[in-house]
Amino acid sequence: MERIVLGYDGTSASVSALEWVAERAARGHVMVGVVNVVSKLARDRAATLDRLGEAEAYLRERAPGTGVELHRLEGGTANALTEFADEADLLVVGINPGHPIRATVAGALPLRLSTFSRVPVAMVPAGWVAGSDPVTVGIAADESSDAALAFGAREARATATALRLVHSWLMPTPSFSGNTVLVQTTDSVMAEHREVLEHALSWVLERHATLPVQTELVRDSRSAALLRFAGRASMLVIGTHHRGILAGGVLGSVGQEVLWHAECPVIVVPNEAGTSRFEED
Repeated sequence: MERIVLGYDGTSASVSALEWVAERAARGHVMVGVVNVVSKLARDRAATLDRLGEAEAYLRERAPGTGVELHRLEGGTANALTEFADEADLLVVGINPGHPIRATVAGALPLRLSTFSRVPVAMVPAGWVAGSDPVTVGIAADESSDAALAFGAREARATATALRLVHSWLMPTPSFSGNTVLVQTTDSVMAEHREVLEHALSWVLERHATLPVQTELVRDSRSAALLRFAGRASMLVIGTHHRGILAGGVLGSVGQEVLWHAECPVIVVPNEAGTSRFEED
């Protein structure tokens, strides 16, 4: 059974996150913990309970049989949600695209959630609409996208959609050896990066032989390559090994650009979560 923690505060972005969770829960075997975080100084606590009740009613109507638990937490939103979701399988929040300062869920920055959470974090944009486009995974040149790849492959199989693997590359800066300038050729650099993509493809096909998989090797920056497909993806899955905000497959400001401009849900999967947990039937 998948255990989902949903941060919900009644805003339009969190409503979209609720809708996304309901669609996921309709697959069956899901337990959803709906969480609202309030300040210890908050006065109108009754309104919090009303919002939680509305979310519960929506989930039970759209996904009958889903286990639903309601929780009201106190304290800082990012810390409260990440600590509460520590034993869950997925943490879900809403986000307002293009407005990094106006993050949802009681003002918490989704970037902080994705940075500190030890479980995958799904960030659903306000106005999200369900679709059947491919699940798109950003493939890194190191191990930081391994768990993201496993997560994305499982999602594509569960939703009967295609899987799209995207890897970007740029020509490296020439290096020096003594008085000699060492310059790699375009063909050699492209071949190296194509090998990264082929390795990811082989990993998927060994485990999901019948899954339709597309590969995209893009000569562009990481953010531009990923955003090129964000409007044609059911979700965008990226990895992190927690060396900074959205580090790993997508680094620093690149990760922020992807998050705040993507037109689909962005799932950040910490690599320390491992791949085996996403390969089980």
